[in-house]
Amino acid sequence: MFRKWLALLVSAAVVAAVGAVAAGPAGATAQRPTAPYDSILKTSIRDIQDFWSEQLPAVYGARYETLPQSHIHAYTSRTEMSSITECAGGGATYKDFKHNAFHCPLDMTVNYDNQDLFPGLYKKFGAFTLAQVLSHEWGHVIQTQTGTEFPATVLSETQADCFAGAWVEHVDSGDSKLLKLDPGDLDKGLAGMLEFSDPIGGDPTNKGAHGSGFDRVNAFQQGIEGGVARCAQWTENPPLIVELPFTSALDVAQGGNLPFRDVVPTTKQDLDLYWGQFTFGGEPYQSVSDVVSYNPKDKGSLPNCSGFKASDYKDSIFYCQDEDFVAYDRNLVRGVYGEFGDFAVSVLVGNAWASAMQARLDIAGDNKTIGLQADCLTGAWVGSVPVDQEGTVQARGQLETREASFSLSPGDLDEVVQSFLVFADPVEAKKASRGTAFERMEAFRLGFFQDEQACLALTGS
Repeated sequence: MFRKWLALLVSAAVVAAVGAVAAGPAGATAQRPTAPYDSILKTSIRDIQDFWSEQLPAVYGARYETLPQSHIHAYTSRTEMSSITECAGGGATYKDFKHNAFHCPLDMTVNYDNQDLFPGLYKKFGAFTLAQVLSHEWGHVIQTQTGTEFPATVLSETQADCFAGAWVEHVDSGDSKLLKLDPGDLDKGLAGMLEFSDPIGGDPTNKGAHGSGFDRVNAFQQGIEGGVARCAQWTENPPLIVELPFTSALDVAQGGNLPFRDVVPTTKQDLDLYWGQFTFGGEPYQSVSDVVSYNPKDKGSLPNCSGFKASDYKDSIFYCQDEDFVAYDRNLVRGVYGEFGDFAVSVLVGNAWASAMQARLDIAGDNKTIGLQADCLTGAWVGSVPVDQEGTVQARGQLETREASFSLSPGDLDEVVQSFLVFADPVEAKKASRGTAFERMEAFRLGFFQDEQACLALTGS
């Protein structure tokens, strides 16, 4: 069920995911399109190159060297790879580059698999993700033209994600004369990044590491927020890479997950430890009165919450203010655990807990603002969770200690992204109630990398 929800989210509006004029880049040879996205790709490439023609001089003080059309190659299994790029030396074939897109610094080419990769991405995520992949590869072009080098591959890849975010913001803000984003494109972009993140438990120091899904989304959103100027700081002020490798055979066997029966009790215990550090209007912390589960098909199991109809309980996890309890659809929670993992469940519980804390602080506002603040407060809690059993917290780039009930495991932060992709306002929603997945991740990151005070400022609390 949950896989179906995610598929519906990312496949919406596939046929016009990026609006574009039909004109191709200067110097392009006229040919009949071989794929439904060809025209959009040509326009995206033109826009990306126009973007860097302005940004490279402005930020780096260097002239951008435009890539001619002859240096941009769509390849298939029928392509002689050595004929299109010097990076295909030594008898490399299509199989060596299948499901890949890459920049070759030896001959300044950009190459992409147009048989397996791009058709598959287009079918699953739409045309915007194809343009985003190309904008990432152009990030590597910029690294080559500026002579930028990194001690670790993951920093090179995340900077390219940052550059991609800067270009996307240029389109989203209306600065592009050629392209525009459709509703939901940013969420599809986040979903696409999970497709190309490192496997859970990967070591970020390994050659070829791209970063976890959370790392890549963080870099992409930093580009959107700070533009090329922020991305250019990567060499002196890189982001914290939070990708976690497995440290034991048991962790590998369990996939970093707690047994299902332990997830909610352990999460509740840790939330009490975290929120117990604070006072609320001068009063000491008080935990919620209860955490209850129910089966929405069994009306007798439904907890009584003022204003709730029977239909409101299905696929829901919520804080009931009048009765001061957190309740959840046990079928929903079990499905989330099976599809994504233990921390996706913990984040949902933590989000409801944040709503309880907002109630204790008498925070008021519109539903979307309050919801995004709860996401931010959830991020502040997650940012304090230890990354090892000794209680060392590295999420905010400094060492902190607190008593904790569990530690972050490989893949936990990617589960946060997956959870927000599913539990966000749908593209067709006429009234925002929670925020898009992109907005929810922005709020979560604010709390994760800063603290609860940054979250309270969202409502002037």
